[in-house]
Amino acid sequence: MSNENENTTPPNEEEGLKEKAEEIKEEVEEKVEEIKEEAEEQAGKLAETLTRLRTEKPLLFYGGIGAVVVVILLLLLMGGGGGVQQVQVPALQIGQTYTLVNPNVTGGGDVLLLQAPGRMGATDPELREKEQVCVVKSGTPAKLLEQTLVNYVKYAKVEPLEGDCAGKQGWTPVINLKQ
Repeated sequence: MSNENENTTPPNEEEGLKEKAEEIKEEVEEKVEEIKEEAEEQAGKLAETLTRLRTEKPLLFYGGIGAVVVVILLLLLMGGGGGVQQVQVPALQIGQTYTLVNPNVTGGGDVLLLQAPGRMGATDPELREKEQVCVVKSGTPAKLLEQTLVNYVKYAKVEPLEGDCAGKQGWTPVINLKQ
C-alpha cells in the first residue's frame, strides 16, 4: 500500500480540462461585457429621450409624471383592508334582553349554550355533548344573567325566553349577543 495520493486523471486530460474551463470563462466574460454595454446604451437612449421630451414637450413630460403619481396614490389608498371586519360587541347590562345570533355564520347562525364558560373548544365529542345545554335558534331573545372573562374571551350567561331552550340557562361568547 502506498501513502501517496494517486491521481486518476492523466496529466494531458487535466490540462485539456483546464484549457476548456478557461475558454468557457472567457466566453462568459465576453457575454457579460456585451450585455453590460447594451444595458448602458439603452439607459443612455432612455435618458436622452426623457431629456428631449422634457425640453420639447414639458406639458406631456410633467403630465406623465403627475399621472404616474396619481395612479400610485390611488393604488395605495384603495388597496388592502379587504374582507375582515370586526364584530361590534354591545355594552351589556345584566337583566336586559338581547337577541342571540352567531356572527361567524353568514346570515347569522344558531348559538350553542354550554354549562361553563370557556368550553367552546372542547374537542372530545362526549365531553362537548355533556357540557352542551342547548342549541338556540338564531334570532331568539334571551335575558342576560351574568358576565365573565375566560382566556381573554368575554362570556355571558343567558336564559332564552322563547323556543325549545326557553327557561334553560347557559354560557355563550358575548359576540353572540345583539341588541
